[in-house]
Amino acid sequence: MVSNELDGMQFDVVVLGTGLEESIIASEAAAGGKSVLHVDRNPYYGGSNACFSLSKMLEWAFCHRNCCQTPSVEVLVGGQLTDAPTFVISGEASDQHDMDTLQRLAPFELSPETTEKLQAMLKNDRSYMIELVPKVVFCRGELTEMLISCEIGEYVQFKGVAHSYLAHNGTIERIPESKEDIFASTSLSLIEKRKLMRLMTMVSDNTLYTHILDKYSDTQFTQLLQDKFKLSGMLLDAVLYLIVRVNRGDTISSREGCERLHKYVKSIGRYGRMAYLCGMYGGGSEISQSFCRLCAVSGGTYILNEKVAAIESTAENEFSVVLDHGTVRAKQIVMSPDYTSTAVPKDQIVSRAICILDNTCLGDDTTALASYVDDSGVVSLLYVTHSTMTVPSGQSILYAWVEGSLEETRSLLTSAIQTTIDSKASPLLSIFMESHELDVSETELQGIIVTRAPDATVDLDSAALSAQHVVSTFFSK
Repeated sequence: MVSNELDGMQFDVVVLGTGLEESIIASEAAAGGKSVLHVDRNPYYGGSNACFSLSKMLEWAFCHRNCCQTPSVEVLVGGQLTDAPTFVISGEASDQHDMDTLQRLAPFELSPETTEKLQAMLKNDRSYMIELVPKVVFCRGELTEMLISCEIGEYVQFKGVAHSYLAHNGTIERIPESKEDIFASTSLSLIEKRKLMRLMTMVSDNTLYTHILDKYSDTQFTQLLQDKFKLSGMLLDAVLYLIVRVNRGDTISSREGCERLHKYVKSIGRYGRMAYLCGMYGGGSEISQSFCRLCAVSGGTYILNEKVAAIESTAENEFSVVLDHGTVRAKQIVMSPDYTSTAVPKDQIVSRAICILDNTCLGDDTTALASYVDDSGVVSLLYVTHSTMTVPSGQSILYAWVEGSLEETRSLLTSAIQTTIDSKASPLLSIFMESHELDVSETELQGIIVTRAPDATVDLDSAALSAQHVVSTFFSK
C-alpha cells in the first residue's frame, strides 16, 4: 500500500482488531449498509482468538503479545510439568519479526538436547494450529444460529466434541451425554441412570421445564439437584461442573442453572449425540475470518499489519484515526481493549496451559471436553487430535484454563493435566501464561465502543451475544 493512500478517506465505522466480537460487528455493520474500515495492527487475523503454527506461536510471544494482557509466556520443552520453565518470554514485544525461531531463542542458551527437541517439532511446524483462547460452539447456541442466518457455514468446518470427562480424586471418568449414552453407560448404576434421565427429561419437556422454573426460581440450583432429583457424589459434580459449568464455591439460582442445562440438552441431537462443536484448523480464528470475509463481500475494507498512532475527536462529533498509511475520519469507532493507550490490567485473570503431547490420551481421531474438580477450583480442558487438523498425526494438544493468577493456580493446572493424561502420553512442549482483562479509561474513550476480551467460559456464545448487543444498540437499521 502506498504511503498516505488512506489520507482523508471517510468511513461510517472503523473497527480496530479482528477478534471474533470485532469481526461480527464489522460484518453486521457492512451488511447494514455502513462503510467499514477494519484494521489490525498484527499481520494475522483473529486478535485474541488467533491460532498459530508452533513457530508463529513463539513469534507471537516475542513480537505481538500485549504485555499488559499477557505479561509473560513460560515455555517448557519436554520434561515434567512440575519442572522449571526452559525459558520465559517477558517484557515489551520486539519488532524483529523476520528472525528464525532458533535464532530468536539464542539468548536463552538452550542445551543441545532442548534444541534438538525443538528442531524435531519444527519439522512439522505447519501441522500445528495452536489457539490462544481455545473454545467450542454450542450446537444450538447464539453463534451457531448467527452462522446459519449469515449463510457463512461454507467458510468454516466443525467436528463434534465426541466425549465429556470429569476428573477428580486422581481419576478421570467419561460422562454420558445423550439418552443413548446414558443407557449404554457401564460407569453408572441403574439408579443413577434413572436420576439423570429424569433430570434430562424435565429440561427437555417445555411444560415440565417451565413448571420447574416457576416453582423453584428462588432456590439454589445445587439444592434443587439434591432435593428434587436426589443427585449426589460424582453425578452431582458432573451436572454442576461439567454440564452447567459452575465455578467451585459459587452459587447460582435454579433458574440460571436450569436455563444452562436446558441449552445444553437442547443442543444434543442437532448434529449428532454431542452438545458442542469444535472448529477445524483452530476454531476461534477460523470463525473470526469467516465474518471478515462476509464483511469484505459487503464492501468492507481490510488492512492488516497497520499501526494505529492516535485517535482524536473532531468538532463534528466524529473521530480522526491516524494510521501508518494516512489519517481517516469515522463516525463511529469499535475497538478491542488492547488498542487503548491507557489500558491497565484488572484483577480478573485467566491462567492458561497449552500442552502438546507425544501421543493421544483420550482417544484417537476425536475431541473431548473435561472438567477437573478439586477443593482449589474447577479447571476446564479441551482435548484435540489430528482429526481437527491442528496437530500432527499421532500427537494431541490438551488445553487447560482456570480463573486466577498463574502463581495461585499453577499446581491446579498441573494436576488437571496430569490426571487427564493419566500416563498415556508425555509432554513435548508446554506453555503457561496469564490473560488479564484490561481496564480502560472512560475519559479517553468517550463515544468509542470497546469490546470485551475473551472470558473463561468454554464456548463462544458470550462473544456472539456481546457483539449482537453492540449491533442492536448502535447499528440497527
